[in-house]
Amino acid sequence: MPKQDSTKIISGKDLGQLASETFCPRCFWLERHLGKPPSIFPGIFNTLDSLSKKSTRRSFSERECKPDWLNLENIKRPVNFSRINVPLPAYGWILTGEPDDVFELIDGGHHIVDYKTAKFTEKQDSLYPQYEVQLNAYAYALPLQGIKPISKLSLIYCEPKEELDLHNEFRLTFTTYVVKIPIKAEIIPELLKRARVIIDNTNPPSSRFGCNGICSWIEKFQNKFR
Repeated sequence: MPKQDSTKIISGKDLGQLASETFCPRCFWLERHLGKPPSIFPGIFNTLDSLSKKSTRRSFSERECKPDWLNLENIKRPVNFSRINVPLPAYGWILTGEPDDVFELIDGGHHIVDYKTAKFTEKQDSLYPQYEVQLNAYAYALPLQGIKPISKLSLIYCEPKEELDLHNEFRLTFTTYVVKIPIKAEIIPELLKRARVIIDNTNPPSSRFGCNGICSWIEKFQNKFR
């Protein structure tokens, strides 16, 4: 498979970076033009999110209803969908992404869900603007792929309990919390335009004041060997 051109393709998750208080346009430019550094994000979290989705699908397949831990109302069934891949020539991007789950509701609407294996802490709260953009990017793109209307967005935090359930097995259980996200898909075009303006600069833009990201490390490296 040919390598994707990161100056033309952007995911809902990466678009969410622009909503962060710590967003640095220089880091964003460098990542898109030079490539991202290797990820150190533990793979176990992706595994846990995948297990959440499998549990949901299995419950509908075997019981014809949602699993008991899924605290959502009026769910009819999960929707089968392909990965988002929507060309948006007016903004110079192809918007991509893959929601964790999309559910058809009893009233015909659709509910987009993103699972987060984490405690809802102040750190998670600081990430809320990014998650809000990510889910709204899905709400913007999915109708263009025929999944509509979008009527609800939610983050589902799967929070591990403080202690193991049993003495003879290492069995950890989780409590789920639903955080409703307002639908504001109209914010996506402006963010796409802003991202395009940054990327189309011939030279990288200025850093955010106090940035400790990739651009600050490059600058330290350059200063060291001048």
